[in-house]
Amino acid sequence: MVAPPPPPPPPPGLHRHRAWVIVAASLLVEFFGIGFGFFALIASYPSFEAMGWDRTTVVASSSIMILVIAVLSPAIGVWMDRHSVRALFVAGGLVMALGHSILAFTETPAVFFLGAAVLGLGMSGVTILPNQVLISRWFRSRLGLANGIVSAGTVLGGALSTMVVTLATQSHGRRFAFLLLAACVGVVPPLVAILLVRDRPSDVGLEPYEEAGDPRIASPPTSESVSKPAPTSVAAASGAAHAGTGLAPGSPPVLRESLHDPTFWWLAGGILFATVPCYTSNKHLILYLHDLGLDATVAGSVKSLFIVFAGIGRLAAGILSDRFPRSAVLLAVYLLAAVGFPLVFLMPWWPAVVAYVVLFGLAYGGIMPMMPIMVVECFGLAAVGSILGVIKIGYDLGAASAPLAAAWVHDRTGSYAWVFLVNGLCAWAAVGCAVALRRRQGYEAGT
Repeated sequence: MVAPPPPPPPPPGLHRHRAWVIVAASLLVEFFGIGFGFFALIASYPSFEAMGWDRTTVVASSSIMILVIAVLSPAIGVWMDRHSVRALFVAGGLVMALGHSILAFTETPAVFFLGAAVLGLGMSGVTILPNQVLISRWFRSRLGLANGIVSAGTVLGGALSTMVVTLATQSHGRRFAFLLLAACVGVVPPLVAILLVRDRPSDVGLEPYEEAGDPRIASPPTSESVSKPAPTSVAAASGAAHAGTGLAPGSPPVLRESLHDPTFWWLAGGILFATVPCYTSNKHLILYLHDLGLDATVAGSVKSLFIVFAGIGRLAAGILSDRFPRSAVLLAVYLLAAVGFPLVFLMPWWPAVVAYVVLFGLAYGGIMPMMPIMVVECFGLAAVGSILGVIKIGYDLGAASAPLAAAWVHDRTGSYAWVFLVNGLCAWAAVGCAVALRRRQGYEAGT
């Protein structure tokens, strides 16, 4: 029997590949998933405060939404290691539409919280985790660039949805605005999933995207699941071993071994600490600027500019992680956050406002794409969905609890001083975790 000819070598540099269609599809899904879910709910805060609800009640809606996502993340991760991401996109978009419809007819806090919970249920199938896993499967080279592009879609969606909610509410009322959001998320993500998304390159007879001469790929891979540099941890070595065998992707031993590796905990701890100031700023920046005496238009303009720099940060983090050691890029992102966040204490001095928007905006944007990039760097692809799902518990818990705690403290003290002090300390704790992670990788490389 004549052996089949070897596959042609990958071309050098950027080139056409079906993987870039997957990037465009994921960007659209995240654009409407997070942009028309998380950011849209935040943009609706003033209309619910106008109903006489206190700030803690209003902010609690987003915390409930994120907690639902956190609880579901491990199950979603395991599901994706065994089943279809496309099905999650379809179901997630439809459930999000139901959540927005409930919010459209909300008149009491109980129904408000129910709508937020249903919205979170839908978002768990269309937002960060599923898209990160999908992109990780399709790319050997340019993984950072691909993740940066997709992550930028969230802030673009956030900027557009904020305008949609604000203008539609002013023109036609809150009910019309949320029904319009329901139509968008109920149509676009499911349609994109059906027409464009495929779970793995092998589903269409392809290999993952690769470029000849990529220094991060030491040797030609023998399986699409081996799409990473040399493992940097014991768990990563185990994952690489599973990748070329007959074991099902995401088999439990890979996740269990990762949980016993200190690398996992330094990575997860850093992401948790970094999330606290990011989400406090995301949900309270406009409210804080308003407390300082800035009018609504100026405060909204500052937040919009912050979102723009967050988008730049996401793309930049992805590009840099393809060119420099990824743990060094992660450390740089955390340092930007630790230096930039304390500038809130100097506001409303305009140089401090501008520096905060630039420095902390870039850091806020850079954290999200670094999460899947570092998981693939440290643990490979054998159980990327499961490992990301567990790490995302800490990410979502920080995102849910930090803004709610900030609102609770503000309602009782009338000030954000203690909140911002704790948030600044969390930013520096993330830097410590990144330093420990780099030392751990250096130790493993030496042994």
